[in-house]
Amino acid sequence: MRTWLKPKKLWLLPILLVTSGCAAGLTVAGKPQLISDYCRIAKPITYDATKDTQDTVVQVELHNSQWVAVCEGK
Repeated sequence: MRTWLKPKKLWLLPILLVTSGCAAGLTVAGKPQLISDYCRIAKPITYDATKDTQDTVVQVELHNSQWVAVCEGK
């Protein structure tokens, strides 16, 4: 058995483990797209501008704008 081949193959394992969970493929209009785990979990937050405090509204709008920038690419 060729024992010198085993160490050379071991470097491939961490690369496969790291890259396998980064993104999932999705096809939109025939073009491959990448979706991060954040975009799979996070969603825009709704609020009631009449019942929530101004600070809450500002924080929710900040979160929603970041979500749009990251997940919709705008």
